[in-house]
Amino acid sequence: MKVAVLGAGKIGDAIARGVMRSSAVTKVYVTRRNLTPSRSSMGKWLGTRDNRAAVRASDVVFIAVKAADARHLLPEIANVTEGKLVISVMAAISLEKIHAVLPGARIVRAMPNVAASVGKAITAYSPGPGVRPQDLRVVRRLLATFGESLEVPEEMMDAVTALSGSGPAYIAILIDAMVSGALKVGLPRDIAFQLVTKTLTGTADLLREKGVHPAELRDLVTTPAGTTIAGIYELEKGAFRTSIMNAIEAATQAAARVSEKL
Repeated sequence: MKVAVLGAGKIGDAIARGVMRSSAVTKVYVTRRNLTPSRSSMGKWLGTRDNRAAVRASDVVFIAVKAADARHLLPEIANVTEGKLVISVMAAISLEKIHAVLPGARIVRAMPNVAASVGKAITAYSPGPGVRPQDLRVVRRLLATFGESLEVPEEMMDAVTALSGSGPAYIAILIDAMVSGALKVGLPRDIAFQLVTKTLTGTADLLREKGVHPAELRDLVTTPAGTTIAGIYELEKGAFRTSIMNAIEAATQAAARVSEKL
């Protein structure tokens, strides 16, 4: 199987590096505007500036450009996508809009996150009309090279973008705030960072593996007049949960506005 990744930004680069690890993939054509000699060829990786040539040579095409670039890229590749499986990771661009420009392609819309760069992404995907069961097996196999995946209805994709696509930024702010709090009470930065990041991943693993509800875990570690309730009180006073909920709602609305604009 030959794969094209159009747009080797942060996400596109991570996707390309992930799919290269698949034994089913023989070549990965990666396009970017500013191609350096060091990025032009290495193993399965073949860098190029020519989007049309990359699509023509491939069986599966990832579109990983920014949403604003869709109006230029999609018409450029329109007449070379006939019969191709196309996986769009562009935020906010609907299956309907992509299919209107690429009518001969079988299109899947997907939303990974930046954790793809370490093989830990969670990618939601929605298949478009004409996508076959064997296509979805290919999609899942490729997405598995840089993390986990799940299928969702397309109407959920703007919310997915706001939650898991933008989520690493929210979590990075939380980690930074916790490390700053640790510095305030006397912990060295390196120790604080290690404690915070491992607490975060360990808590997530506990919730997933044990099937524990977040509220149940909170109650498990909250004792009367203890340290945890003192911290939770300050979080509630600062409307921490409301702020997170508002952030996700605002990001979802922003995704919808981008879609309408484009």
